[in-house]
Amino acid sequence: MPSVRDLEVAMLAAWPALEIVAEGAWQARFANGLSQRANSINCLDPDDETKPGQRLESLAGHYRARGLWPVFRVTPLTGRETFAKLEEKGWQAASPSLVLEAPLTGTVGYDADVAVLDPKDPDFLAAQIGLQDYTSEQAETFRQMVAKIRVPAKGLVIADSEGHPKASLLCAQAYGTGVFLNVISDPRHRRNGLGRRLMASGLSWLADSGARHTCLQVEAGNSAAVALYLSMGFTYRYPYHYRYAPEGQ
Repeated sequence: MPSVRDLEVAMLAAWPALEIVAEGAWQARFANGLSQRANSINCLDPDDETKPGQRLESLAGHYRARGLWPVFRVTPLTGRETFAKLEEKGWQAASPSLVLEAPLTGTVGYDADVAVLDPKDPDFLAAQIGLQDYTSEQAETFRQMVAKIRVPAKGLVIADSEGHPKASLLCAQAYGTGVFLNVISDPRHRRNGLGRRLMASGLSWLADSGARHTCLQVEAGNSAAVALYLSMGFTYRYPYHYRYAPEGQ
């Protein structure tokens, strides 16, 4: 079973930031504010706690300089002293989320209605941009982030008879671990099993690409998504949440 660090490294590789400022095992990630994961400080070693208060202040300055609010992603790899410093300095908790995982031992093949595309394919990009209702600036950032993916990845889309996307997701195989991202459906087509069909085809591609384990991140309050993933064999691994710096820090 992959360690927490293995899962974190895989998920960061699958969803790259446009820029990273590293201090030891801490990574300050920047992507023009598109998604918390790609715009937050992440730590990959709980023992790396050299002057956490100074580090927080230093890295927060990089976010301020880019017009972004400083955010820290708290995971089991966040050290005790670092967490205590976040509390002491008043960084506010938000967005409680879960990492779910599943062994990848067998799949059900590919759904005939699911298009399995290169993530840079214009059809996949258009599907994600449209379903997530991105602005033109967000769409350009999304394209740039996808272009920076350096691990095997695919974009999956289900469209209607006229070619309009109904649902889409991104999946990547990073160091033997499959990662699901950006699972999104048109609100008019939800509760029709599209997410399950996309996930099943994604699991098949991940198995074919060499993954033997898979994981995903989901907001704890998204009960429909959590129920879907649990019904497909995923189980709870660990929680995480974000901490937002107070005004002036």
